[in-house]
Amino acid sequence: MRNLLLVATVILMFGCKSTFEETLNSRDIEKKEKLAFELYEKEDYYKASDLFKSLIQDKKNGEDIEKMFFYYALCDYKMGDYGLAAYEFERLIQKFPRGKYSEESQFYIGMSSYKKSPPSFLDQDYTYRAIESFQLFLDKYPKSDKREEVNKKVDELTSKLEIKMYNQAKLFYNMGEYKSSTVFLENLLNEFPDSKHAEEVTFLIADSQFKLAKKSIESKKIERYTKAKKASQDFQKKYKESDYSKRAENITKVSNDEIIRLKKELPEYYHRIGEYDKSIGLYETLLRRSKTTGEQQNYAVQMFKVHHTKCQKANTQNKVENYEALMKFYNELSVVNRDFINNKISKEVESAKMGYQFHKSTAAYQLYKEGKFFNSVQQYKKLLNDTSIKNTAKDWYFFVNANYKYALDLEAQSRLLQLDSIITYESKVMAQTKEKPSSYDSKIGKLFLKVKSDLTDFPVALIKEPYQNGKYKVCLGRAQNLLRSNLSKKDEEEIVYLLIAAAVKHSKKGKRFERYERFTNAEKLYKSYVSRVEGENFKVKLDKVKQKIEKGLIKYQIKEE
Repeated sequence: MRNLLLVATVILMFGCKSTFEETLNSRDIEKKEKLAFELYEKEDYYKASDLFKSLIQDKKNGEDIEKMFFYYALCDYKMGDYGLAAYEFERLIQKFPRGKYSEESQFYIGMSSYKKSPPSFLDQDYTYRAIESFQLFLDKYPKSDKREEVNKKVDELTSKLEIKMYNQAKLFYNMGEYKSSTVFLENLLNEFPDSKHAEEVTFLIADSQFKLAKKSIESKKIERYTKAKKASQDFQKKYKESDYSKRAENITKVSNDEIIRLKKELPEYYHRIGEYDKSIGLYETLLRRSKTTGEQQNYAVQMFKVHHTKCQKANTQNKVENYEALMKFYNELSVVNRDFINNKISKEVESAKMGYQFHKSTAAYQLYKEGKFFNSVQQYKKLLNDTSIKNTAKDWYFFVNANYKYALDLEAQSRLLQLDSIITYESKVMAQTKEKPSSYDSKIGKLFLKVKSDLTDFPVALIKEPYQNGKYKVCLGRAQNLLRSNLSKKDEEEIVYLLIAAAVKHSKKGKRFERYERFTNAEKLYKSYVSRVEGENFKVKLDKVKQKIEKGLIKYQIKEE
């Protein structure tokens, strides 16, 4: 009996299998469709899917094709293959945008992502996709029977996103990462203003900013305590009967006390770490806002000390400028405050005044020794125009020498202008040496002779320097301009040679297809200017240059076929 039952079961299985396969491969569309829906009703979605897929190819009518396509996608959905189902529903809408099943297809696209939406502690990509798909459904089908169901699904998904953001914010808060927790908490309120956690979140924003301020370096505390104070005050206005009220009041009070303390102590902190300008700026504000004479006098003393430290720590080229700022601050104080400083820190005031006079008279020479000739020149100009200081021949000598050494570092054209400017001081300096003879008189005389000697290198130096530095285009332009002016015969011949030699060098530097044209130009320049050269030395040099031009023309000439 038992064996007979087993045989019957096997026969039945094979019979069913053969019936399905026969129908799948048959051309009887009605039979195939009937079996497809029977299997679908029996929840045999795998076999039903194969039949619906086959029917998509068999059907000729558009509506029938759409129907088979819809149930084919629905089989994937019922089997839990939500990614493939969403893809097939999207294809269906693309093929039949105004079809009978478009509304249901859009709904199932949202449901496919909804089904894949994970718990709140995991990545919420599918949650966002589901919300987006459902929102599109509501926009396209505002009168749909599924509208209420879809709205509930959207609320459920939105709540999940809110929970995730809330948990992330609390995690950062509990870990002491208050900067991150503030960002997440603020984003939470921006995205979910009606959140059930709104009261707690609003308080935690203030508390996070308060705790962040406590952990911050001194320079950032005022700004952060100010934010904490504002956040706690905003909370108190919005939630007057809250359980967090006392803690919020404490944040406001402590933050305010810290801001007042820091405004008084922060300038000295910046003084200690060498941020003198910040320190001075804060002391200026405190001095301006002081309500009592005692406060003003105290801040004036502290500000003087910062100014003085800034002077002492400055490099040579900034010392005089810093001392000038110090003396300006000191002289503009009220008589009462200045007298208080004189009594309170008399030795430091005297030291500052002596330092100012010393550096005002020696900074220019010190910059000269440091090789900062441009800065030395600028400082000497101030020194020599200061009537409160007696200028000596030594000062004039190093002023001219600094000018000269600065000129040596310049490009030829700028050097010419700088050397010319030195000569303009000659009569004034020589008059000074006659009035007050000194050991520097002969040195000054020799220095001016040296400047004049260097000037004789011009105008040839204007061409020779760019030629030696490979700036042949500069050389060509300057040489042709100079040859239009009045030149000595010697200078003219040398400039002509440098012009044509530069033209050849320029030709060789060009790309291969440019070289023939450039050698042609060099030949034109040679023919235009060679007649100006009479000296045997330059004639010999130009003959060699001419040979190079001829070789270049032969080598790079474009032969016509």
